[in-house]
Amino acid sequence: MNDTQQPAPADRLECPAAKDPAVRLFIGAGMAMAFGLWMVYDAYVLNKYPYPQPYELNAFATHVLNHYGPFVFIPLGAVLVVWGIVAWCRVLVADGEGIGYRGRASHPWREIASADASRLQTKGILVLHFTGGARLVLDSWKLVSYRELVAFVEAHLPPNAVTGV
Repeated sequence: MNDTQQPAPADRLECPAAKDPAVRLFIGAGMAMAFGLWMVYDAYVLNKYPYPQPYELNAFATHVLNHYGPFVFIPLGAVLVVWGIVAWCRVLVADGEGIGYRGRASHPWREIASADASRLQTKGILVLHFTGGARLVLDSWKLVSYRELVAFVEAHLPPNAVTGV
């Protein structure tokens, strides 16, 4: 399944999250919060955007954006911070029993119905489909030690489970 023949780890493999996805979320959070705080300063402290008299569409849209935009952008930034922390702290654990993220239920190896490796060489994505409809996407961009993980998964797959190679 993988392009290099590496020996699979013996009994347990922990793959921490790569930092790039979390850093992008933190950058988005910082931009959203900065934009929201800038709107608060412009609209409420400097009072730059009063209600337009007489009514003009562009002036009204500017007023609405600057007066009500902080109620959208600041909470959006907070949500992105939480998502970034979650993305930063995730750890995928694969052992002799199964595979799953720390703190969540692990999927036993025997429940793997198929493993879609069609995007493994081009995108670095391996999708494990479990009985019952659950699936686990293993992405090289989101996980550290990805090659070792693919070798470990390959060693523990049930026979005839790999599709799309």
